[in-house]
Amino acid sequence: MTLQEIYAMYRDGFREMTIGRTLWALILIKLFILFFVIKLFFFPNLLERDYDSDAARAEAVRENLTK
Repeated sequence: MTLQEIYAMYRDGFREMTIGRTLWALILIKLFILFFVIKLFFFPNLLERDYDSDAARAEAVRENLTK
C-alpha cells in the first residue's frame, strides 16, 4: 500500500462514520479534561510559587539535578 492509498482509506473511513464521530468527540473531551483541567488543580507550578526570580528557579533546578 502506498501512502496515498492509506490516507484515502482513513479519509473515507472517517467520512463514513456515524456513531464514531460522537465517540471521537468524547475522546477529545476526555483528553482535554485529563491534560488541562486536572493539571490546573493537581500539579501547581511549585517553582513559580516558591522562588521569586528566574535565576533563583534555575539555581534550585540545578541543585536538585546535581544531588
